[in-house]
Order: sequence, then structure tokens, then C-alpha cells
Amino acid sequence: MEDNDYLAAFAFCVTVDAIRKAQGKMMPEDLPVGSMERMLAEVDVIQDTLRMLGIAPDAVNGLDDGSEE
Repeated sequence: MEDNDYLAAFAFCVTVDAIRKAQGKMMPEDLPVGSMERMLAEVDVIQDTLRMLGIAPDAVNGLDDGSEE
């Protein structure tokens, strides 16, 4: 990966984290490993990341079986 790509990806991750912090959401690394709370926070981070990419998290459900909504 080129340096510019790495920096863009890093900036994207930092942006997602900053928005989550401003919204008062928990970060997975702040929660106990293996806990249900951490797992839910990880899923929430993924959903927030998809939203930032312009992909509605609910739309991903249809990708598994090839069906279109």
C-alpha cells in the first residue's frame, strides 16, 4: 500500500473514532475482551464505518444471499 493510501485510511479511521467519541459512544478497546458489550461496540463501529462509506448497514443483509431489496 502506498503511503498516501495508508494515510487516507488512517485519517478515515481517526474520523470515525472522533465522531463516535463526540456522540458519546463506547470504543471496543475500552471494554473487556470477550464481553458482550465489546462485541456490540465492535458491530456498532462496523455500522458507523459503513455509513461513512455511504453504505447503509441494513442494505448489507441482502448481499449474503444475492437477493436484491
